[in-house]
Amino acid sequence: MKNDFLLAISQLAAEKNLAREVIFQAVEAALASAYRRDGEEGPEVHVRISGETGDISAFIQKTVVRKVEDTNLEMDLEEARRYKADARIDDILEFEVKPPENAGRIAAQTAKQVVLQRLREAERGAIYEE
Repeated sequence: MKNDFLLAISQLAAEKNLAREVIFQAVEAALASAYRRDGEEGPEVHVRISGETGDISAFIQKTVVRKVEDTNLEMDLEEARRYKADARIDDILEFEVKPPENAGRIAAQTAKQVVLQRLREAERGAIYEE
C-alpha cells in the first residue's frame, strides 16, 4: 500500500507539473488539519511523510520551561528529563501521536480540501514563475 501511495504522489506531481515535495507538503498539511479536527483543543500536530518509504508519522512538540502555563505546548524540566535525560530549558521535545481512530467523513473532507487548496496555490505559483 505504501508503494501505491508513493506512486500516487509521483503521478500527481507529474500530472500537475509540480515537485513531489510540494505534493508531500500538501498531504502533510491535510493530515495535520484532520488531526486537529478530531483532537479539537490541544497541541498543534505536525505530520511527516517519508519520501522513501511512505511512512507517515504525526507528532506534537513541547517546549521545556521553568513554569508551565499551557500544558498543550509546554512541560517542566522534571517531566522533560523523564523522556530525555539531558533536557534543558528552551529545548523542544517531540512526541509521536497515534492517528485518530474515529477519523470520520468530516476529517476526510477537511483533508481533501486542504490538499486541493495547496495544489491550486502551487499550480498558480508555478504559472506565475513562468
